[in-house]
Amino acid sequence: MSEMATSDDKRTTKEIMSAMTDDDKKALKGWYFFDWANQAYALTVMTVIAPALMAALYNKATGTQSGDTFYAWVLTISMIFVVITAPALGVIADKMPIKKKLLKWYTVAGILFTALMGAAPYFGSQGYIILALMYTIGTIGFTGGNVIYYSFMPYLAPRQCQDHVSTWGYAYGFIGGSSLLIFHLIVLLGTSWDTNFQMAVIFATSAIWWWGFGALIFKWTPEPEIPSEMEWEGFGKATKMAYRQVFQTFKEVKRFKVLAYFLLAYLLFYDGVNTIASMASAFGESVLRLDPSMNVLLLLTVNIVAIPMTLVFGKLADVRGTKFALMLALFIYCFVAIVAAGFAPLELDPISDDDGDAIPDDAERYDFTFTWDDDGNYTMDTLYDRGYEGWVGETAEGDAAFRDNFQEYFPEADYSVGDKGESTIATGLMVCVVILAFVAILGGGIMFIQRKELGWLGVLAMIAMVSIAIFASSTLADQKKTEAADVMQIDGANATLMVDAFNNTSDHRFSILFVGGPEGGESELGDRHPTVVDQGGPADGWATFMRDNVWSPLNISVSLQWIILGMFVGIAMGSAGAQARSMFSQLVPETRTSEFFGFFGFLGKSAAMIGTFLYGIASSVFDSRVAILTITIVILAGTYLTSRVDLEEGIRVAEEEDARARAEAAKQDA
Repeated sequence: MSEMATSDDKRTTKEIMSAMTDDDKKALKGWYFFDWANQAYALTVMTVIAPALMAALYNKATGTQSGDTFYAWVLTISMIFVVITAPALGVIADKMPIKKKLLKWYTVAGILFTALMGAAPYFGSQGYIILALMYTIGTIGFTGGNVIYYSFMPYLAPRQCQDHVSTWGYAYGFIGGSSLLIFHLIVLLGTSWDTNFQMAVIFATSAIWWWGFGALIFKWTPEPEIPSEMEWEGFGKATKMAYRQVFQTFKEVKRFKVLAYFLLAYLLFYDGVNTIASMASAFGESVLRLDPSMNVLLLLTVNIVAIPMTLVFGKLADVRGTKFALMLALFIYCFVAIVAAGFAPLELDPISDDDGDAIPDDAERYDFTFTWDDDGNYTMDTLYDRGYEGWVGETAEGDAAFRDNFQEYFPEADYSVGDKGESTIATGLMVCVVILAFVAILGGGIMFIQRKELGWLGVLAMIAMVSIAIFASSTLADQKKTEAADVMQIDGANATLMVDAFNNTSDHRFSILFVGGPEGGESELGDRHPTVVDQGGPADGWATFMRDNVWSPLNISVSLQWIILGMFVGIAMGSAGAQARSMFSQLVPETRTSEFFGFFGFLGKSAAMIGTFLYGIASSVFDSRVAILTITIVILAGTYLTSRVDLEEGIRVAEEEDARARAEAAKQDA
């Protein structure tokens, strides 16, 4: 970095940033673009698609609606590796110029297994297990890489500019993530491709996005200079040194009381913030039974709101202080969590027909709707067009009662196929190979175009190349834009027998409605269907109260509830992250950035691990609504501790440590 990047510079943030050299600005932009790049994982994969897909695959395989609990345990396990390794890696990076090398290792792992997740649905009933394994490694790549990525920030601008850098890093991330989410929404809603192929495209393009834009940090951002560099003498010795330093830092925590206090606060509030973000789409799938596209719309809403609000909170931090801005964002999160625990689908009504079209207004909300036609048959439509096999597990114990009582009257089930393609382990492995080849070819092409430095022409060339490849792949996979759907019908006799069987059992998680014909108006609602809010949970009363007094009177559907959630999360999400990162960077000695950011990552991932662990315990013992409320208590505790942090004192101590370390390094050099 240039000489201007010093902690005692008295100019304004705007003056300092404007006076940067072209190389320094390019280095900073490369760092920004890595946030732009890895939001492909943070938003599309980790927050939207993978949790909902894993929950759906688990629910189908088990016949339950507890997929969010399974996802919570998977996410907990994936964090353990990062929790163990982050501090040590930080110390090694402080002593050796290998920040970029470590970041590259984690990034490659993340990109590779992001791409492979697209094959998970093709593994049939084992798909949720395959996805869980791939997701675990992908999340290790993403979260571990972020620990190293964060440690670059203090080297890119002086201390007084950290709010600006952190805020713009998050803004780049939200813009990049939102751009990709828009494309993925088009894939989900604008194509007739089968669900499995859509998932493959989404995961593969997320990997390519991460690769293409993430490469810029390795190209433009230099390795930070190490004041007292240690020679590499083998991994074993380096690891011993790293953990020795970790334990020594723990012993020295009394020297950094303010920093330690903030890290404890961070451990608590980030626990809640990260858990809410991580569990949202799985909660929507398992508790609310939302359309998967609604999770994409949720995140788009979050990002659209977050982009300007991140900048607004950055200005608020300049005026009222970083701590004030952070606490306000955390209070908003608490409000969001409490309201989310009261989300509930509106009750199903098999009769009301306000538009007078002879079709009940709620017909499309039933899992299985049978509509009478002119030929004297009932045509079956399914929720989100998943088909019978997409909802009812072939061997799932939880769906046994439903299969035993109703399956023989449905159109003949064919569990040998997953949508339009056969789903087996062999097919899944083949799809893995195809996806890897697809990503490798396109990624290599993007790298070639980047080397040519064609500017906007290069960007257009990349977009054209990826678009052509996707549609070529859809043709090769026989994904025709217009394809006659199989008409699934039953005759009147089977319809009557199915209605007669309604009295045999209610121990299931589905709903059935007959529209028109001799059985018109007949309906079935399982006791475990998501619209049955009161299922014995301690927090069911809150959801019932909200539905009876807010959602139903205002006719706010669960989809609209979801969008409202996104608006409030958008106000707080980027703001909380940016201000927490900024506040921490101000409290950290510049000479020990990677080590302390290792602790930052360690506590952040511990919080994520603890948060999801708490969610898993609470949802297993009670239910998902109690789990959400449990997280709220943790956020409030962290907010209170944040209010007690003396930021000015912490900065003073950090500067004293820097002066001591630099003086010691000068003596050694002399």
